[in-house]
Amino acid sequence: MGSVKKFKAGLSRREFLKGACYIVGGATLGGSALLSGCGGGGGGTTISTTSAGEVGDVANDPVRTFKVTHQWAVDDVRDRMMRQFGNLVTERTGGSVQFTYYPNQALFKARETWDALRNGSCDMAVLPLDYASGKVTELSITLLPCMVQSIEQGLSWKDMPIGDAVDALLLDYGVHHVIWAWCDGAPGSKRHQIKLPLDASGDKMRAAGRKVEYMFEQAGATISSMPSAEIYSSLATGVLDSALTSSASWVTFRLYEQIKYINVPRDNCMWFMEEGLLMSDKSYKKMTQNQKTVFDQCAKEVQDTWVLQNFKQDTQDLIRLFGDAGVELYYMNRDEWNVWNDFAHQTSWTDYENTNAKCKELLELAKEARI
Repeated sequence: MGSVKKFKAGLSRREFLKGACYIVGGATLGGSALLSGCGGGGGGTTISTTSAGEVGDVANDPVRTFKVTHQWAVDDVRDRMMRQFGNLVTERTGGSVQFTYYPNQALFKARETWDALRNGSCDMAVLPLDYASGKVTELSITLLPCMVQSIEQGLSWKDMPIGDAVDALLLDYGVHHVIWAWCDGAPGSKRHQIKLPLDASGDKMRAAGRKVEYMFEQAGATISSMPSAEIYSSLATGVLDSALTSSASWVTFRLYEQIKYINVPRDNCMWFMEEGLLMSDKSYKKMTQNQKTVFDQCAKEVQDTWVLQNFKQDTQDLIRLFGDAGVELYYMNRDEWNVWNDFAHQTSWTDYENTNAKCKELLELAKEARI
């Protein structure tokens, strides 16, 4: 662990956010990979791994190094997920598959990432699927308000017809869905609590998701579209009065410094977004069959043992940090959720269903997953 201590002592936060990578023990690691690889940075969870000597022929395969990008800071849960996975793959392949990490939009801007995955200029990314809905409108199914009612329910999609349909849609565009991950989220404001849809009337708002934006437009809000990385500055400069984003982003971007009110997504939440780990099919095909086998096994292990408990922790972190900062916390009750649900059906669900036949098909599959 001596090299780890030296690394942590000599690394500035600016280097962290620029995505600087270091070689530790023969594997390419970024800052929080050291935490997750040593059992930290992952909500106290670790994944047992085999030694490099037990990976067989994979260790003798040609070395592949993949670049992984996202828009969040080091140690955001989505950052830790990709490093947890990357560390496991590197160890299980004896170093024949390695990863270089680029957080904080250091490699690609969030809006550029989908096209970069499709054309192979980006190997891997943690990306909200709805960010691609401008190009693939059907992907808005992964962010219809009130469709998913818990992270557990969202994760169940991967084993249901709706998940198969989403994965097949992605692959049609040359993108592998490596790991499913869902974030809960909530509206927060500088002006007032947003307890019900019409409370957003008159707000300049970032609503997170094309169909969520449509719902809030129908409620009377003026929408400004932007990645979550731009919310802080937009709140600070008055471009926004309020915003809706994931619990992880509320915490990671220290948005408690800019708002006074938040509707906490603890007991009842109307907004869940799929933000999984994706890979370009062109990059996936560069691996040998042995490497692909280990890669897929590691994805399943992280999916089954790491994702749920770590992504659920973000809401508890939000409650603690925002409460300490003096932000007024509000907890939605079930009657209020039912109002959101009815309004979502009347607005965003209807708009999505009427888009095309594929959207209608996906909506029916998603409804079946709610039962």
